[in-house]
Amino acid sequence: MTHPMPVGTAPALVTDGEWIIRGAQVLDVGTGESARRDLAVAAGIVVPVADVPDAAEVDATGLTVLFGLWDCHAHPGSLMYDPTGQSYFEGPAEWSVRAGHNLMAAAQLGVTGVRATAEASRVDLTWSRAFEQGLVAGPRLRCAGAGIRTTGGHGTAFPRRAIEVEWEIAADGPAEMRRAVRSLIEQGVHWIKVMLTGGLYSAHETVEDSQLTDDEFEAVLDIANRRGVPVAAHCGSARVAERFARAGGRSVEHGYALDERAATAMAAAGTWLVPTIGVTHDEAMMVEDGWPDHAQFRARSSAARHAEAMLACAEAGVRIATGADLNPIGPRLHAELVLLQRAGLTPLQVLYAATAGGRALNGLGEATAPVPGTAADLIFTEGNPLAEWSVLAQPRAVMTFGRFVKTLA
Repeated sequence: MTHPMPVGTAPALVTDGEWIIRGAQVLDVGTGESARRDLAVAAGIVVPVADVPDAAEVDATGLTVLFGLWDCHAHPGSLMYDPTGQSYFEGPAEWSVRAGHNLMAAAQLGVTGVRATAEASRVDLTWSRAFEQGLVAGPRLRCAGAGIRTTGGHGTAFPRRAIEVEWEIAADGPAEMRRAVRSLIEQGVHWIKVMLTGGLYSAHETVEDSQLTDDEFEAVLDIANRRGVPVAAHCGSARVAERFARAGGRSVEHGYALDERAATAMAAAGTWLVPTIGVTHDEAMMVEDGWPDHAQFRARSSAARHAEAMLACAEAGVRIATGADLNPIGPRLHAELVLLQRAGLTPLQVLYAATAGGRALNGLGEATAPVPGTAADLIFTEGNPLAEWSVLAQPRAVMTFGRFVKTLA
């Protein structure tokens, strides 16, 4: 016999609890070393085992436990490039369903953190709260809301314009830029995303052209810095990136044409790089996703310089975090990690950038291994990914906010 659910209640889809994880090899992504030790989790945090004597025990013998993956440059509901134009006729509901499915599927593939860098109509903020509250099982989500660009700036697909959603704010002049930043902060964003230069997307731009006037640039950084909200900049130009770093910008996205001088300035200022190397290196993806000819040509033409820019940043000591800029998030991020290695980063550099790097960029601390006091966003793999990279793509279990979103079979 079934019993009706009382009015006003809902099923608990994600279970909070206390856990003791026994027998795992705990991997430090800073050193590459691992050691067998027990972990405990309570209230979403790794805690000393002695603190939770009555916790449920999980046998992780033979598995490796490490911090989960981060995609720090994502657009969860986007259909970019959307050659059919479908998304331009959709409303927030359709974008939200697509974003939620994308994010939850990514968590099953070990993506425990996502930074949405331009998303439609507060879809990202709504899913962020749902995941954090445990209403549904998904990744930790940091949000920038709609991106800020100039009229005719990066992201325009003129004459296409979305009818019911706003995934970018077109602002011109310092007053409009200030209003755009303040509006996003009012909505509760964790980040501001601004398009400082051109890129691959729009027809009439290059990866280096500066698209904001000096007073527009200063207005964005001034308001965000005053309010303590970090700024992520779509930026391909070395000189614009250099100026952005010196003005207090937090992360350069893409960095297609950075040079040693820009890298030195970024390192000195503590400005991060999220290289999204796949958008210039994954030619099969460009064809599969229906990229227009201008975007494919510009991407291929920029590929070698893009890799050189990333390696110059790594050499200068710029901190790097991973982001794919492509959907679906899970498969595309795993492809990005392979492409980063092909472009010249070591496996340990990539693993750090994909895990501890993403955590640090998004305010979760500097730890490189799960130790007491760290947020319990963890993945369990069949062996050490530094020895066999493919195990990252098929995690045995995944935990976000201290909750199992994929349990051990």
